[in-house]
Amino acid sequence: MKKKLLALISLIAVMGIFAGIAVYFQKEANSDLKTVHVEVISQRDNYEKTTSYKIDKEYLRELLEEENIVTNYEDSDYGMYIHGVENMNDDSANQYWWCILVNDESATTSADSIVLEDGTTYTLELKQGY
Repeated sequence: MKKKLLALISLIAVMGIFAGIAVYFQKEANSDLKTVHVEVISQRDNYEKTTSYKIDKEYLRELLEEENIVTNYEDSDYGMYIHGVENMNDDSANQYWWCILVNDESATTSADSIVLEDGTTYTLELKQGY
């Protein structure tokens, strides 16, 4: 009886060790993931939505393409020029254009060069006027 009890306790201990190792490696595997927020605002279309993503991408462009957030763009000498977000297109005749903000500050580069950082909010806002 004592041998069976000792064997059972040993088995439970070994299972606990393996469970701990599995949890450790799962946390290590997820340590490269960042949580970022993408906000889309278009007053013209009466639209506002924020979505959070857990991702391992490095640049904003990668996220925008992978999640199909940007639906119309062209590549220029300066990088990705956004024409449409979630099927809402700019309108150059009426001076509507898509602006990228990082934590409510206007970006100074294109989505190609904006590095994704954990906890950051990236906003795509349709603005009017040049």
